[in-house]
Amino acid sequence: MNQPDAMKILSDLVKIRSVNDNELEVAQYLKNLFDQAGIESKILPLGGNRANLVATLGQGEPVLGVAGHMDVVDVEAQNWDSDPFEVVQKGDNLYGRGVADMKDGLAAITIALITLKQNKVPLKGTLKFLATAGEEVGQIGSEQLTADGYMKDVSAMLVGEPTGYRIICANKGQLNLTVTSKGKAAHSSMPKLGNNAVEHLLQALQLMRTTFDKLSTGVTNTVMGETLYNVDVINGGNQVNAIPGLATAQINLRTIPELPNAKIVAALQTALADYNQSSNGQVELTVDMDVISTEGNQDSKLIKLIQAVGQPYMAHQNLSPEEMKRDAALLKMIDMPFSATEILTMSASGGTDASQYLVDQPVGFDYAVFGPGNDTQHQDNEYTSQQMYFDFIEIYQELFKQYLA
Repeated sequence: MNQPDAMKILSDLVKIRSVNDNELEVAQYLKNLFDQAGIESKILPLGGNRANLVATLGQGEPVLGVAGHMDVVDVEAQNWDSDPFEVVQKGDNLYGRGVADMKDGLAAITIALITLKQNKVPLKGTLKFLATAGEEVGQIGSEQLTADGYMKDVSAMLVGEPTGYRIICANKGQLNLTVTSKGKAAHSSMPKLGNNAVEHLLQALQLMRTTFDKLSTGVTNTVMGETLYNVDVINGGNQVNAIPGLATAQINLRTIPELPNAKIVAALQTALADYNQSSNGQVELTVDMDVISTEGNQDSKLIKLIQAVGQPYMAHQNLSPEEMKRDAALLKMIDMPFSATEILTMSASGGTDASQYLVDQPVGFDYAVFGPGNDTQHQDNEYTSQQMYFDFIEIYQELFKQYLA
């Protein structure tokens, strides 16, 4: 497939407004491409305009799973310099919502499979492409594929999320918690007639933080570091002369295998139960999202192949000193290593569909996150490198071929 055709596919995908929905249209577009190429694929509806897609090339074992998601996050169009749903090129940069996260990866995987098929490349095993709905919110697509058994025969997994020339081999888990404090409203001149929900919430949050600190002190992961705990949203009260009867807070944690999600939740639940028993508070904790951490094998066959295949492409990046300095500073801020000459393995606090695919084997599986793109995902004026997009089409072809050689 030539470069103009590759650009058309990427542009077509960006035009499809799959903002936390409407993945069915993306799946139909990809299936049409696979049908034309003679590649077996099927759409798996999830209700409404949502669907997964599974495509396979080759047969037998081993089975290399290749994962991507079809949804994108929402936009604030007024903050963009161009239409978010049209690919606009400025130099080597391609701008558009999802162009980096991850419709360039989605297109690169699709084109790689089609090219292998067209070139009749022999494969000693199977490529299984899993394209999902809802990765950005809830991971509903990968959860359903896993429940339906699509991971049972997979021996290795490549996730095409944007990493550039870096390999993510470990992802922290995620816990989203809501703390609800129920009190009794009253006039602020007569506080004894009420029960201040905000005061109870603040005291409960302090107790929860103390409990977490005791639980997590000294507990780290050699690749991912420590568990992160952030209180991100607080709501309570509606006017200054009224005792609030309701207050809520939302907490986000990024977790590691050494301190499992369930252990954290149990400790916080116990702390709140003790608080309620020793006070007149009524504070409750609910779990809104529970995503496990995943840690792959850094010495796996897949990772070694990625480094070997990708290294020549990385060497031709020709980054300027200013670009290298910027990238190094950005990665240092989030405690990630930088190299301009070597494809390094590292961890990330953000999650991927791998947390669903590897739910039964979260540590030690042969998996890697490696795809075209950069750190502008979810941002205004999101962009990707056109050359990197073209390079990854070639990298994926060679990687798939060598893994199943």
